[in-house]
Amino acid sequence: MDVKPLLQFLLTGSFKLLTEVLEGTTDEEWKVRPFSGANLVGFTIWHCARTIDWAVNRVLRGSPELADLAEWRDLNVAGAVFGAGASREAADRVALEVPRTRVLGYVNALREDALSWLATVPPEELSAATDLKASHAKKAEYMAAPVWAELEDLDGIPKWQFLARPCVSHIRVHYGEVRSQLEAVRAAASS
Repeated sequence: MDVKPLLQFLLTGSFKLLTEVLEGTTDEEWKVRPFSGANLVGFTIWHCARTIDWAVNRVLRGSPELADLAEWRDLNVAGAVFGAGASREAADRVALEVPRTRVLGYVNALREDALSWLATVPPEELSAATDLKASHAKKAEYMAAPVWAELEDLDGIPKWQFLARPCVSHIRVHYGEVRSQLEAVRAAASS
C-alpha cells in the first residue's frame, strides 16, 4: 500500500494547525507561561516548527535544515537544538528572543519546502529505515544525552512512520496542549 498520499494529507494538516495557532496567538501570549512548570507558549509552537524541519530535512532528506540556512539562522537559540532535550532556560530564551511573526514566516517557507520534497520522494524510499546517528553526524548537539534520550526510540523505524510520528502525531499533541493552555490563560484574563 502506498502511504504517501495519506502522509501528504497529514503533513499538510500539521502546517495548517501551526499556521492557525501562530495567527491566533498574540505576541503577549507567545511569552506566557500558562502554569508553573509549563513551557512558554512560544517555545512549544517554535518546537513544533523546528521538529518538522529537523525530521524532514536533516533526517529524511539528509539535507541542512532551513534553520541552518542564513535566512533562518536567527531561529536557532543556543542550547535549544530543535526543542528535544532543551533546558528550561534555553526553552524560555526561544519564546523571548524569537518573535511569533518570524516563526510564522518560517512555517510558510518550511511548508513549501517539505511538501515539495514529499511530492517527489519515491514511495519505496519511505519504507527504508531511519538512521538517526548517520543523519546527526554533522550536528553533535543532536547526539547529546538529553536530546538522544528523547529520540532513540525513533532510530531504525521506517521513514514513513518517522514522518508520521514527529511531524504529525507530535504536532497534534502539542497543538492540543497549546490550545488548551491559551484558553485557560484567556479565561483567567477575562475573569
